[in-house]
Amino acid sequence: MRKPELLAPAGSMEHFKAAVENGADAIYFGGKGFNARQYAENFSPEEIVKAVRYAHNKGVKVYMTVNTLVKQGELEEAVILAQEAASAGVDAFIVQDMGVASALRKEFPNVPLHLSTQGTVYDIEGVRFAQRAGFKRVVLAREMSLDEIKNCSQEGIETEIFVHGALCMCLSGQCAMSSLIGDRSGNRGSCAQPCRKRYILEDGEENRLGDGGYLLSPKDISYLSELDQILGSGVSSLKIEGRLKTPEYAALTVSMFRKYIDEVWATKEKPVINKEDSEKLEQVFSRGGFTKGYLYGKQNGGLLSGESPKHRGLFLGIVKNIKPSSVNKDKKVVEIDIKRSITVGDGIEIIGKGFPGGVVTFISGKKGNVRSAEAGEKIWLGDIQGNMRKGDMVYKVSDKELLRAIRNTYERADTEKIAVKGRFYAAKGRPAVFTVTDDMGRTAKAEGDIMIEEANNAPTGRESILKQLSKTGNTPYELTECHVEMEEGLMIPLSEVKKVRRKALEMLQDE
Repeated sequence: MRKPELLAPAGSMEHFKAAVENGADAIYFGGKGFNARQYAENFSPEEIVKAVRYAHNKGVKVYMTVNTLVKQGELEEAVILAQEAASAGVDAFIVQDMGVASALRKEFPNVPLHLSTQGTVYDIEGVRFAQRAGFKRVVLAREMSLDEIKNCSQEGIETEIFVHGALCMCLSGQCAMSSLIGDRSGNRGSCAQPCRKRYILEDGEENRLGDGGYLLSPKDISYLSELDQILGSGVSSLKIEGRLKTPEYAALTVSMFRKYIDEVWATKEKPVINKEDSEKLEQVFSRGGFTKGYLYGKQNGGLLSGESPKHRGLFLGIVKNIKPSSVNKDKKVVEIDIKRSITVGDGIEIIGKGFPGGVVTFISGKKGNVRSAEAGEKIWLGDIQGNMRKGDMVYKVSDKELLRAIRNTYERADTEKIAVKGRFYAAKGRPAVFTVTDDMGRTAKAEGDIMIEEANNAPTGRESILKQLSKTGNTPYELTECHVEMEEGLMIPLSEVKKVRRKALEMLQDE
């Protein structure tokens, strides 16, 4: 059994770098059309080229989504979009529409196809159909149990499952409600998220049952603590949802799954998720905690968040008292016995009648005004705009220092070069040869255009050649080690050294 890949979402180049630099084995993203997340920033043709090269240099695969339903008059445009990605070197297309799959298979026979979760594969017969239809991989529906996943993963075709991120109230994205009440189709990439809206529940006589709420809003799934079961199921790819979430979310979720996948694969034991890691995941994005979804069968009401359709973060405390802000009469400060640390610059939200909150600009405790406070302290914090009441629950929805630490894992990625080793060889009557090898073992070998001759006067020195070879400039490479092997007394034009260096590094990028 092979170790499954960790597949991460990218809604922009920043997401892409965040995921790559934090340990993703593969990235999925969409172009400017025909992808199920049209409201993500997405990738232009130029960015696709840049992203694929960036990922491949790091040994990371890239999958392009062309996963909406496509009308007859749009098919040519969809193929043109795919052509740009195929030329850039994407490793697979993720598709839903069978017509699109047929067209892409015909036009790009060397680019594998993955059947999207919106292809509605829930059982072994669906997996077998995908295999007969020429798909290399099938993304199984989120509504499947662990036993069903295991059975489907024994059929000789790669399987992929979602292990973290949003659930769909409908069956894996097969939603007509968005189109009916929001005039935007989720199957066309423009989901209006009707499940995240507030509803009132009535009986058959139009009598209201309760005060209503976010009755259709599911929590996000997270299978981090179930990785021993997941890794033993035979799945090929573990997928994180979140192209519309933040780059920090992509970075943190990837780093957490990378950590525990590697740990479980090595020990073959159930992971023990430490509290700090668990709270980081909830802090960066959670809708009132996580659910195991359908992994162990139906969860019914346990799937739903209820109180809020959006990120809720971590519980901070209960509103004890409220008073007007001394700085802004339109805002208030609230008294709380805090259950965790809070710092000026963190974000809070109050769950009550509405969602008042914002960035904390003021903290006052026993020692007067402070920059931060620790769990167990009674503090006043503000300034907060909106209606709130005593007894309302307060949540910490962002942590400034955590976000800064996460960004540090990827923001400098452009300046970090890939280490390569080189070997330069020169002999009389032969062209110069330069061979480079990166840390993943990929090798490229380039020859010069002229035959090397004896020097009439001063021969070319090794130091001059090394200096020229080390000028890697705007390439993603840094020459960290180089051996120069050459006969004595040769005249080697430095322009020729420059030429073989450039050719070798370009060939390495292509490799």
